[in-house]
Amino acid sequence: MCKAIIASTKHLCGDWIDQPAGLIPWDNCGGCGIQKLGPEYLGETTKRTPCPDCIENGKWKQNIDEEIVLKIPRETGSDAFLREIKMFDLFEKFKPCPMIVQSFLRVPEGNFLAFLSGGTLDQRLRANQVRVGHSYRGRVETVTKQEPIELVEQWSMELSYAAAWLENLGYVHGDIRPPNLLLDGDNRLKLIDFDCAAKIGSPSDGSAPPWARILGVEAGEDAGSFGLYGARTEQFAIGSVIYLMTRGYEPYENEDPGLNIVSLFRCMKFPPLGNDPLDRIIDRCWKGQFECLKDLAEEARTLIGDRHPAFLLPPAAQHRLQLQNKCQTLVDQGLFEWEV
Repeated sequence: MCKAIIASTKHLCGDWIDQPAGLIPWDNCGGCGIQKLGPEYLGETTKRTPCPDCIENGKWKQNIDEEIVLKIPRETGSDAFLREIKMFDLFEKFKPCPMIVQSFLRVPEGNFLAFLSGGTLDQRLRANQVRVGHSYRGRVETVTKQEPIELVEQWSMELSYAAAWLENLGYVHGDIRPPNLLLDGDNRLKLIDFDCAAKIGSPSDGSAPPWARILGVEAGEDAGSFGLYGARTEQFAIGSVIYLMTRGYEPYENEDPGLNIVSLFRCMKFPPLGNDPLDRIIDRCWKGQFECLKDLAEEARTLIGDRHPAFLLPPAAQHRLQLQNKCQTLVDQGLFEWEV
């Protein structure tokens, strides 16, 4: 069969980022399937397409699976991919978290995940921005649209609950930022990409601002480092995500591009905030005032009161088993038997 399953995105900076794409099996065409290599710019994805013979003979009808996507490593057996697989193996030992993307089957060649049609939070918010030179990295000039405050409150709660669920397992996500937050068709937020997950208390690898902060003099002997992973590191990233969701741009992103954001954050100099509930949460997150992420999640839960419907639960066990069997069947039929 021809299959469209490859899912990678190449940023203008040259970095390749795994991005789930719809699992699209083609009707049986005699085993062809030409892989087109690329892409050159953000937003395009590579995929396998039917060969000319299949097109000519009408054997290439597309059947899109609306529940499953496949994530493959750039290199089979890569350390990052194996770390993520181990995390999903751990997740299966516990009751699923509705705010964590579900994995149905994992094999050395790939990870079958739940399909989320809403794209990433990064894509959603960038669509509301006008940037200098209309470039990916250009400074934000204008925010053309703000997301509804009720939706921002919901996303804040869902992100906080996902982080708190990981904390309960003794782990942090380690890379909370908009490209790692996916939305489903009902605007429910899910945390994805766990190749940076780490045990609480282990040394933090940090991240670029505004998703991490180099510690200042208040940290004593830890000053100048990112410190240890824990509630402090995760809530700082969450605070910056909420700031982005409420403003439409990252902290200081609409300011002079010459600002030394790393230094400002290190000195605890943050953009001005208001006194509304979301801004109060951002302030506490940036200052590390939530002792544990469960406290942050509970605070975020109060934002929406009774407005939020019941949490969307992951697929029932029986349905999840059906999806797992479907994935295994695709593997058994030679899904990964291609030439690059």
